[in-house]
Amino acid sequence: MTDTFSAVPSLRRMAQLLCAACLGLLLGAAAAAAWLPGWLGVASALALSGAGIVVALLAAGSCLAVARQVRMEAGQPDLFLELNARRSEERVAQTRWSLSSAPCRWLAATVFGHRHLVGDVVRIRPLHEIRATLDARGCLDGLPFMDEMASCCGREAVVYRVVDKIYDYGRSRLMRRLDDCVLLTGLRCDGGAHAGCEAACYLIWKSQWLEASTATVSQPAATAVPAAATQASAGVPDPATIYSCQYTELTNASQAMSQGDWRRLLGPWVVGNVTAGAFAVALATRAFNALQLRRGGLCYPARPPGSSEKAQPGASLQPGQWVRVRTSAEIARTLDQNSKNRGLWFDRDMLKHSGSLRRVRGRVHKIIDIHSGKMIPMKTACIVLEGVHYSGEFQGFGEQHDYLYWREVWLEPVPPVGAATPTP
Repeated sequence: MTDTFSAVPSLRRMAQLLCAACLGLLLGAAAAAAWLPGWLGVASALALSGAGIVVALLAAGSCLAVARQVRMEAGQPDLFLELNARRSEERVAQTRWSLSSAPCRWLAATVFGHRHLVGDVVRIRPLHEIRATLDARGCLDGLPFMDEMASCCGREAVVYRVVDKIYDYGRSRLMRRLDDCVLLTGLRCDGGAHAGCEAACYLIWKSQWLEASTATVSQPAATAVPAAATQASAGVPDPATIYSCQYTELTNASQAMSQGDWRRLLGPWVVGNVTAGAFAVALATRAFNALQLRRGGLCYPARPPGSSEKAQPGASLQPGQWVRVRTSAEIARTLDQNSKNRGLWFDRDMLKHSGSLRRVRGRVHKIIDIHSGKMIPMKTACIVLEGVHYSGEFQGFGEQHDYLYWREVWLEPVPPVGAATPTP
């Protein structure tokens, strides 16, 4: 079934229906204005025109969903990622100026309360100055300053993302507000002070820990995680030890966020986290998906149903090895009815990378469980790929950019690509 599955016909029929409805409403508005008398004609024309505009926006979203599904099933680059390529970590790290305009900088400061924008070059304050901002628990506004961050003090780096919201893995599983924080290019946790945790989460920096720099940098000035792939640390961690890090404390460091807070919607574009094109594509797709959820239809990205077949283990992949991400149909054959393979969830954000060529960053053997704070060993090591992490599109442009975890069976080894650049 998965070999022949395609969601394109279903999505296309919905797109055609919405386009026809839009045309009908606009023609109805013109007829009402022409044939109905006085204020009745005006009121009817305005109502029908307003409805037509709403349906036109939904029709645009449906057409985008069809185009994106076609690209995904063909193994072509995802439109959102392609339009947002200028905001990739590599591109941002190489910038020599802020990626946002002066009006956006003014809006970010006066309306959204952000001190920094994507592309800004900053200097991390000396350790003694940062420690002066911390409370007795080593936190500022509930966010810990971790020992892994100390080696970065005094160095310069480029702002990769301005963080105003996070996904609360630990408790509510909702988006929560996190104020005055940024991510810096290349600065991920190496787990050195946390028993070698291999999650490689982005380090979160409060604005108070940074100062403006007049210098320019062409590469990340500091790298907490080595460029070489993460490897399993020697020794077995004590299962009774409870660890605390930035990600176990995110709930305490954040606040409940109103679902109607328009600033959290527009903020990612204003501060430069996403380009205008990627922002428009994501919003149009989100509107169409909302309609489809209400009527029980297919959303983008649609994937084949899981299979009851027993998945065969994949090749043993090593850091630096090149792979092709298998197609959605190939991966679906390895999943159960809950879209899992040996307990590991295949997330819809991973579908964006179907067919792309990537390089293995490393194997993950153990991570800190955000719920319990305990170190948990992976029953089967997961694979992380260079430059492949959550895009944030389906989490309200969430800025955490955690690595996506892959099973080896979802990846196909390919000959070395050499100096070629990975697929966007």
